[in-house]
Amino acid sequence: MMEYNCGVIGLGRIGCGFDDDPKSKIINTHAGAYFNNKNTKLIALCDIDKSKLEKYSKKYMTKSKYQNFEKMFQNEELGCVSICTHAESHLEIVKTAVKNGVKAIFLEKPMSDSLKDASAIIKICEKHNTKLQIDHFRRFIPVYKKLAYKIKSGFYGNLQGCTFQFGAGIANTGSHIFDLVRMFFGDIRWIEANPTSNNSNNPNDPNLDVLAHCKNNLNCHLRMYNLKNFGINEMDLLSMDNRIIMNLMNNQVQIFKPIKNSGLAYSVLKKSSHVDEIHKQGVVLGLEDLIKSIKNNSQTSSTGSDGYKSLEAIIASNISARKNGKRIHLPIKSYSYKISSK
Repeated sequence: MMEYNCGVIGLGRIGCGFDDDPKSKIINTHAGAYFNNKNTKLIALCDIDKSKLEKYSKKYMTKSKYQNFEKMFQNEELGCVSICTHAESHLEIVKTAVKNGVKAIFLEKPMSDSLKDASAIIKICEKHNTKLQIDHFRRFIPVYKKLAYKIKSGFYGNLQGCTFQFGAGIANTGSHIFDLVRMFFGDIRWIEANPTSNNSNNPNDPNLDVLAHCKNNLNCHLRMYNLKNFGINEMDLLSMDNRIIMNLMNNQVQIFKPIKNSGLAYSVLKKSSHVDEIHKQGVVLGLEDLIKSIKNNSQTSSTGSDGYKSLEAIIASNISARKNGKRIHLPIKSYSYKISSK
């Protein structure tokens, strides 16, 4: 069995921090995924914060810790690396990783802060045959794959509309939502967006009200909130004969179907006994998929193109909101427009 030496750059929440919760029963971080995968050995951590390096190098028993990613790549022979830093730093880290022979990169979303840099990342990885996986982690989870297949095959009938509700900004959470929109309903044709009074906690990553029109002519609404006492991240899909509600936080799907002969002038909906949920988090499955792609020399499940198109939708939303809701058709030409997800 081949074992790949691995490293994590950026020891924030998705890099290491989410697994600090003692109540959590599943692995939610890149470091945790490497540490618990039989095909990988976590040998190096990198972050500018010394306290994080000390804390997590002890937790994961890593032999090496760095505050400079260039030194890490110079000193370590890494087969795979996760990049969990802010989007604007991704291109330079990818360049350095590829230059030093890294075989696979697990890249956090959004994949960059501009389409120009995102395109450069894709080209660099393709040129050097480096596998690139974008952490749109729901693509790796079976319940989402199953739902996407049913939607695209027409299992739920004539789709009427879809609403996503979430917090944490158009770039941070929106990158996941736009990827789900494409996964379920096809590429986005145009976007209209407006500012909302529900201001984001991060002024650099605004909350917007977004209308995304998809290839299959379905309209998807993205509604963002600033909720301090609880979190929300859900999808509500309506068809002629079904209502599908998906909790995107615990990955649970509930199906509602009409009750015939309910005694009312109209049919009412009743929750089906069928409920899907998962017990294995996406980052773990994403790493498994990435290792499989190395071994089989196959395409990853969340490609650079997927990351690019999600970023494109984020940028289109920002441009539309700044232009009073003007309709922005995709693909867009704003190649150098930069976002911030800090």
